[in-house]
This record gives sequence, C-alpha cells and structure tokens, in this order.
Amino acid sequence: MKAVQNNPYRTIGMLVGATPREQERQVRRLKQFIEAEQDPADDFSFPKVGGGERKMEQVNDAISKLNLNSDKMSAALFWFWNGNPITDEAAFDSLKDGDMETASQIWDKLITTRYDGIEVWKPVTEKNYSAFHNCSLINIIKPNGSLYTAVAANLYFLESDLVHKFISSVVDETYKTTKKELQLLFLNQLYVEIETNKYFSLDEFIDIINMQDFSARQDFLKILIQKFTEQIENRIERTKINRKANKANAAIFGQELFTTTEELLNQLYQVIDTDDTRYSLIADKIANEILQCSIEYFNESQENVSDNDYIEIAMKLVKQAETISVGRLISDRIKDSISTLEEMKDREVSEAIQLLKSIKSAYEENENKINQHVKALEKDLDILTGRKTINYNAVTENIRNSIDWKKVNELFASILSNHKLNKIKSSNNSKLKLEFIDLANWIQVKALYSSTIEDVLSKYEKIPPKLPFKILSSVVTNTNNKPLYSKFVRYIGLTLNVQPTAEKTVTFYLKYITPNGNINRNSKVSPNRYTLSSTQDLTINTTSISLPGWGNSDKCSFDIGEHRIEVYVDEYLIHSKNFLVDLAPSERMEIELKKAEEKLKEIQNTQYFKADLDTSHSQLDKIKGWKLLRSQSDKEMQIKEQEILIRKLIAKADREKASQIGKQEAIINEIKYRIQNAEY
Repeated sequence: MKAVQNNPYRTIGMLVGATPREQERQVRRLKQFIEAEQDPADDFSFPKVGGGERKMEQVNDAISKLNLNSDKMSAALFWFWNGNPITDEAAFDSLKDGDMETASQIWDKLITTRYDGIEVWKPVTEKNYSAFHNCSLINIIKPNGSLYTAVAANLYFLESDLVHKFISSVVDETYKTTKKELQLLFLNQLYVEIETNKYFSLDEFIDIINMQDFSARQDFLKILIQKFTEQIENRIERTKINRKANKANAAIFGQELFTTTEELLNQLYQVIDTDDTRYSLIADKIANEILQCSIEYFNESQENVSDNDYIEIAMKLVKQAETISVGRLISDRIKDSISTLEEMKDREVSEAIQLLKSIKSAYEENENKINQHVKALEKDLDILTGRKTINYNAVTENIRNSIDWKKVNELFASILSNHKLNKIKSSNNSKLKLEFIDLANWIQVKALYSSTIEDVLSKYEKIPPKLPFKILSSVVTNTNNKPLYSKFVRYIGLTLNVQPTAEKTVTFYLKYITPNGNINRNSKVSPNRYTLSSTQDLTINTTSISLPGWGNSDKCSFDIGEHRIEVYVDEYLIHSKNFLVDLAPSERMEIELKKAEEKLKEIQNTQYFKADLDTSHSQLDKIKGWKLLRSQSDKEMQIKEQEILIRKLIAKADREKASQIGKQEAIINEIKYRIQNAEY
C-alpha cells in the first residue's frame, strides 16, 4: 500500500511522535548512510513492509512534507506511532526482525477482550490509545490483515477523547483539526488505496463503514455517493457519445456500460438510503442508455441486413437494462421493447409457417376440386353400368401433380436458407416451431419432388438448440425402482442430472427404440415420429429432469433385449441411454424347471434297453420255432435260458429307469429350491 510504503516517516526511518531534534538527528544519519551507499538496518523503516531502496531525492521530498503540518498529519495516519514506549517498543523490535504476527498480537491484546464469547473493543485509555492506531496500521500492511480491524480500530480511537494525544504528538499548536476531519482524512486516503490498488475489497470496506458509529459517517457516505454518481454519469456520457458516433457497435458500448457500472451501482446502493431518489434516478439513466444502445443497434443491423443474431444481442441488452431499472416510465419502455423483439424474433418462424401453409392450402384446395369432379363422374350412367371405369391411380397422380413442385422447391431454397433455419431454431416459441416441423413433414410426404424439403429438414435437425442446461449424467428408472426384469417392468423412464445455465421452458421429445430398431409408438397419443413428449419449466435451481415413462400398467410391453431411449429438443438429439430388459433369475429358473419336468416325463415314458429286449424276444421266437434234429428237451431248455435272459434285461432296464427318474427328480427339486429362495 503506497500510503504506507512511500510514507515520509518510513522513508526517513522514524516513528510518529519523534521530536524535531530526533528527526534532525535521524535525517543527518540517514544521509551519511546513503552517501556511503548503505542502508541503516536499525532504524524504523521496517523492510518487511516492502517498497524500494531509499534515495537522497526521496529523503529530501519526505523532509519537505514533514515540515508542513497538513502533510505531516496525512502521513502520521498511515505510519506507526510511538505513543506508549512501554508496550509499543516491544512490538517495534518484532517488526525490525520482520515478525509482524508478534507485533500484531502485542497490540491486539491491549485493545480487545472477550465478552460472552464475543471479541469486543476495550475502552480507549492512556495505556492503549497508540495500540489502536498501530493495530489498525499493521492490519493494513500484513498479508493476512483484517480490513475490519484496520478500519474499525482506528475509527474507534479517532472518535475517542484521547485523540488530542495523537494530534499533539504530530503537529504544533497552530494546526487546528477535529475528530470528524481526521476521520475523513483517514477514510479518504484508505478509500483511494483500496480503489486504485485493490488491497482489500471495496464492498467489504463499505459494509464496515455502514456498521460503525462515528462522527464523520454521514459526511463520508455523502462523499462516496458523490464519487459513485460522478463515475456512473461519466460512463453514461461516454457511452452516449460512442453510440451516436458508431451505431453499428452500439451493442458493444451498451454491454460495456452495463459491465462497468454494475459494481458501482451496487456500491451506491450500499451507501444510499433506500428512500433516496438519487439511486433510482441514476439507475434509470443507466437502464435508459443501455435500452437506447439496444434500439439503435437493432435498427442499424436491420437496415443493413446484418448476418449477426442481432435480435438476440438486442434482447440481451434490454433484459440487462430491465435488471437495473427502477422507475415505471423506463420499465414500461423496456417491456414494450421486449415484446417487440419477441415478435421480431418469431418473425422468421411465422414467415416460414405462412409459406408452408399456403402450399398445403393450395394442395388441399386442388385435391378437393379433383375429388369433387371424380364424385360427379361416379354418378355417370356409363360408370354405373360398367361400360366405363375411373382410373383412380391417375386421380391420385393428378392430385400430386396439381402443385408446381419445381416452383415450390425454388421457394424453399431461397426462403428457407441456412440463416433462416438458424433463426427459427433459436426462437423460444416451441408451439410455432412444432407447427413449422409438422407442416414441413406433411409437405415431404405429399411432394412430388421431396429432395429439397428433405434437405431443409435435415439441415434443421443438425442445428444444435440453445439448451439452458448441461447434462451431467442420466439414470433409467422403472416402476417402484425395481430391476429391469420383465416380471417387474411396467413403465420405464429417464432422469437427466443437469447443471442449469438459465431459466427456460423446454419441450423434450423421446424415442423408445426396440432391440430390432423400431420406435415404440401409440398412434393415438404419440407425437409424429416420436414415442412421447414432455414440456418442463426449468429454473436456475433445477438439478434433475424427470422425463415421463413409457410402458403398460398391466404387463411388461418391452421385448427381452437391449433398448435405447433417445432425447430430442427441437429435432436435435441431445442424449441417448441404453437399457437392457431381461428375464428375472426366477423366470429363467421357471423355464429351466419346465424343461426338467418335460425331461422327467420323457424318462418315465422311455423303455430302457429296448433294442436288447427286442433282439432277445426275436431270438426267443426263433428258439420256439421248429428245428431239424433238435430234441424237445433241448428246445425247452433253450426257451427257459432265453426267458431268464429277457427277465434280467427287464430288471436291468427297470433299475436304470428308476435311477434316471431319481436323478431328474433331484434336479427338479434343486431348481424348485432355487426358485423358492431367489431374490427376484
């Protein structure tokens, strides 16, 4: 801070309160050091404060200032005062060592105490009056200094009856001053330092002044009011001159005025009474000049057919003026301007709609005439008796050819330019934009040559909308927050987690796309080409957007597989989210159980070792047959042996079947157990 670093007392290296003899001796000593190109390390210049090297020129300038009472008093307010050698000298020793914290603690203990847990000022006495001044100063210069202490401690002291001690230690009896004058001298210098060098916050400084009770409070606030008002007036006048000289850049001048007066106006509001008309007058002057910048910029841009988004720029200025205006007259002018600009902003949409409507109207009128003619022909006797027929394909072709589509496409190419489409997309009128899209889609279906309107729609869809939020993440939701298993799925929705940037009403369009690429729709309620839509009012506090769900309240209407939700605003894809609909584990196990039970039935109906048994029975039949030279006893023995073999095979088959049934029943029981204990 220059008032401290370049202080005459500091330059010479002595404290406030030094006698003329001490000053003379210190000056002589300092000059000797400078001539020897040295700097005394033991004086009271305190190198930790910062600043440059002391030169003879600076010393001479400091001496001349300390010879004038007025300059001497100004300097004394911003340098250390040796008012109480017993306590102050210990702090000065710490400062010489570069230890600001210890010095600060010494003075702070002398001037503050705690009462009911709150730190309060002690009364100003002959033991601590210089501590108030010094504690104020050290909080101005130390890196972590408190502006509150810097201001309040010194004002508290300067308001006390012991302030004469300070005055008499600085100037002679010819210098007359008052508490109020000293307070104003201190505050004015501190204000200049804060304003020009930004050591502290000016807003904080004003807040502190408003909290204090001292003699010069109202006078200083009047000074601040005058300063702020004059600065604002100067900026308004400069803007007015620039605007008149260069209307094409009037928006830039208006924005600069808003930016450079915003803080000043806020500071003026802090120091002025709420019922003081000076605030409303100056605020309305700023608002009026910003409004005028908007109007002249708009008129100039429109006259020169500017490619800039001049309506949006002009609207931004008017709305900034609206945040400042107070009086009814300027507020009404601003409202009228906003209304006019809104209409102008939608002009492009309205003109495009009128073009498309006129084409649709002409088409439908021609279609109606041709259909009326066909109805008349249908009553003709030759038609009724079948001697003649009507070629309805030709009728349809005539209807489609009833419009000069080449001329229409030429109109589309010239009127629906890229610039115009951008203007339409930037409109805030969702209803008009939807009407434009519906008409364009209708014409695309009807047009004989649809490539041009398809190109227009394609270009429009690729223009990003101006969203009042940034999407951070998204979450797919299900009824009752259940997993996305088909047994639980009813309505599936989407929640967008967002970071808002402005307040706006937004219409969202959603496509629910199935695993095979189709779009889920209900022809009775779904918007054209979309599954559903939702209009939401978003504020600056909006953190999430819950979009409505799609589905069926009675059963799952989603196929098993991966689906996708696409979110559109103004035909533009802003977000997509995939989700998987699957069978619940219990559902999969039910299918597994059904297969296992079918296999059990298959086992139960299976004849094991059937081939072996069939072969054995065939052999038995052969044995029972007649053979030459075989005795009856041999035959009976062979039959008996074969029958024993067959019985063994049957027993073996029964055992195998029972084993397989047991195993399959165990599998079935295990599946049933898993189903019974499944979470889902």
